[in-house]
Amino acid sequence: MILSADQYAQMLERMPILCVDGLVLDERGHFLLVRRRNAPRQGEWWVPGGRVLKGETLDAAFCRKMREEIGLDVRILMPVGYFEIQHEDDPRGGPAGVHQVSVVFAAVATGGAVRLDAQSSECGYFEHLPEPFARFQSFNAWRLR
Repeated sequence: MILSADQYAQMLERMPILCVDGLVLDERGHFLLVRRRNAPRQGEWWVPGGRVLKGETLDAAFCRKMREEIGLDVRILMPVGYFEIQHEDDPRGGPAGVHQVSVVFAAVATGGAVRLDAQSSECGYFEHLPEPFARFQSFNAWRLR
């Protein structure tokens, strides 16, 4: 079932949105970050991820979002936690902010090449994660073994 723009706006006003986000590590234990082209967090370095679709498992949603947003097939190492954020505004122009609940996974690439979708302007591997992901910083290269 596809929601109309009005139905989606009403949903955003009334309930949180479930997302998945990824700590994709390279062989050095550095994290792949993307610079966001769109709101929320426009212009900021952020981890790839996005919304879970109805009927989709968290694992399947995570792997789908990594292929869509960064062009990589990934192997999930483990879920490392979750975070909640309430954006003050709705990037789609709605009257209320967006409440996002995100399950965070650690993963490594198993195939593909980094290819960004239209949501990101650039990418790079970094030693440190942006807030609110910094609490997951301890998940590093030694856990890849």
